[in-house]
Amino acid sequence: MKNIVKSFDAELLDLTKLFDSVKSLYLADTPREKLIVILGATGTGKSSLAMTLAEEFGTEIISADSMAVYRGFNVGTAKPARAQLERVRHHMIDILDADEKFSVGEFVRRARPIIGELNLRGKIPIIAGGTGLYIQALVEGYELAAGKSFVSHYKQTGELIYAARVFGLTAERAQLYDRINRRTEQMFAAGLVDEVKSLLASGISPTAQAMLGIGYKETVEYLRGDATLDDTIEKVAQATRNFAKRQLTWYRRMKYIRWLKI
Repeated sequence: MKNIVKSFDAELLDLTKLFDSVKSLYLADTPREKLIVILGATGTGKSSLAMTLAEEFGTEIISADSMAVYRGFNVGTAKPARAQLERVRHHMIDILDADEKFSVGEFVRRARPIIGELNLRGKIPIIAGGTGLYIQALVEGYELAAGKSFVSHYKQTGELIYAARVFGLTAERAQLYDRINRRTEQMFAAGLVDEVKSLLASGISPTAQAMLGIGYKETVEYLRGDATLDDTIEKVAQATRNFAKRQLTWYRRMKYIRWLKI
C-alpha cells in the first residue's frame, strides 16, 4: 500500500462537482429509496463533509460508526460537537449504554426505517462513518437466509438496494498517517484521559464493550499505571493507523465507491 490514492483511482475532491452529483440524485426518477454515503479511513474528514452536505441540502445524517452509538464516549470517538448536533440532526448516536453490544444486523435494522422516513419527507439521508461492514450490509441489501448465512442482493443482481451515491475519502499514506497522529494528540489535549476517568468513576467497567474501543482501552492501561502518557498516545496512534489499513482493505471489495482525494 505505497499509494492509497493510486490504489483507489481517486479524483480530487471538488465540492461543486459533489453538489452537482447530489443534485442529480434529487432529480433522478427511480423507484428505489435514495441515499448518500460518505465513508473512508479514520481521520479523512467524513463527518465534516457530511455536515457540509447536510446543511447544503437540508437533510439529516445517519452515523455508521460502531463506537458513536455509546453514550458518554465522546472525545475518543470524535463524536460531533453539540453545536453540530444542534445544526443538523444525527441518528444512531448516543443510543446505547457502555455494556450493550451492537451488531451489523442491529445497525441495518435501525437504519432502514430512518432512510425510508426521510425519503418520504423528500430528503436524501447521508450515511457517514468508517465501519465498512455496516455500510456494505446496508447498501448491498444483506439478508439472513436459511442456514443462518447472509445473502447479498447486490451479489445476486449487481444492483444496490438504494439509488445511492457512495463517496469515499482517501489520501496518500503519509498524509493520512500525519492526520491520524495529529488527531490522536488532539483527542488527548481535548480531555480523553479525564473522560475515561469520569466513565470509570460512574461505574462503567473497564471491560465493558465500549471500553474496548481504540483510545479507551489504552487510556485505561495508562490510568492503571501500565504505561506513560507519551507511550499511550503513541499506542493509540499506532492502533488507529492499523485500523485505517483494515478499513482500506475492506473498502476494496466495494467496487461502487467513487473515491475522492482530500
